[in-house]
Amino acid sequence: MPGLLKVSWMVKPLSLFAAMVMSVWPLPPLISLWRPDWVVLFLLFWAIHDRSMRLWAVWLLGVVVDVQTGDPLGMHCLSLTVVVWGGVQVAARVRVFSLWQTSILVAMLDAIYRLLNWVVLQALVAASHDWSFFWPVLTSALVWPVLLMLMRYEGVRL
Repeated sequence: MPGLLKVSWMVKPLSLFAAMVMSVWPLPPLISLWRPDWVVLFLLFWAIHDRSMRLWAVWLLGVVVDVQTGDPLGMHCLSLTVVVWGGVQVAARVRVFSLWQTSILVAMLDAIYRLLNWVVLQALVAASHDWSFFWPVLTSALVWPVLLMLMRYEGVRL
């Protein structure tokens, strides 16, 4: 199919591994509040630009993220699968969007991811989160154009 990615089989797993490392890399407390949702960004990139993204693989990655972060088991499975499914559903339309429109869409999908995580945490842990829980949505939207340009520059052709 024209317009879809033709990449080495190693690029997708390596990029997702890098996203998982960046999501837990130690940062100062003030900066970590603004840390972009790297796993969501890379999964959305692959969901939008490569039709071979499988939801069962996203679900398994969600289990790994749950174990990695120590969150309730199944929380990231649910939210990542819903967000990637949404990314796959709008993939054909996103290809004609401008960069800022795509960034807004990524922010909306990341907000859904954050909202689902917040609901699960409220239901299971009764954790109190303020609005800073949603700050990474803004930084994810700002990082999206940079990620897109880097992935295109590094040989991932659209």
